[in-house]
Order: sequence, then C-alpha cells, then structure tokens
Amino acid sequence: MKNKFLLLVMILVTSLSFSQRNPNQTYLTSFVYEAKQGMTEKFENAAAKKTQMYNSEEGNFIWTYRVLTGPGQGQYVRFLINQSSEDYGQDKSKELNYWQNNVSKYANAVSGAQHWSLRQGLSVGEDSPAAKYLERSIVVMRPGQEQHVYRFLYRQGVIMDKAYDGNALRRVFTLVSGGNTQTVAVFRAFNEFPHWSDTSNQSWEEMYNEEFGWNQLQIDSEAFDNSIREWGTSTILLERVDSMMPN
Repeated sequence: MKNKFLLLVMILVTSLSFSQRNPNQTYLTSFVYEAKQGMTEKFENAAAKKTQMYNSEEGNFIWTYRVLTGPGQGQYVRFLINQSSEDYGQDKSKELNYWQNNVSKYANAVSGAQHWSLRQGLSVGEDSPAAKYLERSIVVMRPGQEQHVYRFLYRQGVIMDKAYDGNALRRVFTLVSGGNTQTVAVFRAFNEFPHWSDTSNQSWEEMYNEEFGWNQLQIDSEAFDNSIREWGTSTILLERVDSMMPN
C-alpha cells in the first residue's frame, strides 16, 4: 500500500509541475541509480527489459549512461528525452509499477527525478542518435546574474561550431523541478577520443576576440565566474550503456 501511495504522489506531482509549462518547450527528465552490492548484472538486465517494454517508442525514449568520473563513478543516469508538457500528463502507472516490482529491488535511487528545460538558443549541432560519451558540466547561477552565464554559453557555442567545423554537439538545460532552479547543465556529446578536434588555425581566444571584440573572452569568462556560486563548475564524463538502450 505504501509503494502504491508513493507512485500516486509521483504521478500527481509530475502532472502538477508541468501542467503550466510552456507547451512548445522541450524537456528532459533524469534519474540516477546505483546497483546494489553484487547486483550490477541483474539491475542492467532488468532495466534493459523495462526499457524495451516501455521506453523504446517516440515520446518515451530513455537513454542510459554510466558515470565514469567523479564521486558518483559507477552510477547510472537514465534520461527520458525529448519530452513535451503533454507527455508529462500521460498515465504511466503501469510503467512505474513495473519498475517498482521488477527493477528497483536491484538498485538504489541516488536522487529523485529531475526535470530540465532545453535552452534551444544555446544548442550547437543537429540532433543525432545517442552519442557514446557525454561530458556534463553543471553550475548554479546567482540570482540576477543569469544574463552573464547565458551570454558566455551562447558565445562559446558560436566559437565551438566555428572551431570544430560544425561537428560539435552541445545541449544546455535549466532545472525546472527537482532541485535548485538556478542550476544549468551543459552536455557535450562525442563518439571517440580524442574529441573536439580543433580544425582551425587560430587559438580559441583569438577566434573569440575576433568574433566578439578585443579582450572579450577574458571579460566574458570573468563575468561568468562571478555569476555562479562559489563552488564553481562540476564536470563528469558518462558512457552509454548499450545493453540498456532502446532498440
């Protein structure tokens, strides 16, 4: 009974949280799990089966990545991708019950669901299948200083696209539910090392200042640093778990 009540609360909170969101916006939901001691294979197999049953169709895709660096190394991050506000209003009680009864016994939830809104104007590169690696950087903005963060990210994107000859892929999200809503997550995707091979003959600083003005990289980077919380940028590397991806 307790588990059913918790599932009902999760569904209700999700519906209420997104009922007034922008209907034209794109959202992402992330979940973090850690396999229980000695149950890694069972967790991966059970989660993979659930993914094929419920998360392999447009509108409900889930991609799974394993954390390779940082204090959360070995944890799994599952991303429910390309969501609209309408998708969050769908009845997912069967899916949640299946996870509770068949998957959750093999893993612990590290954090609850977090809902993110895509900052489309900061995107770099065209959509593509799930990349083998993701580099995720997170910052928490100071209230009233958001414009400095977004300006620097936008300008970085312009130079990134130019420096890497249109081959870079980046997405930026802001947290809308599940934590501090001043949080920004930047995902850079690539398929092999070395990644981000610079095809230009100029340094990053030269390209940036040529595009935006003399000494502008230093000015913008300092404004960015002063606009985020003092603990700075947190960056981790994630690798796609092929066995847990939708067919």
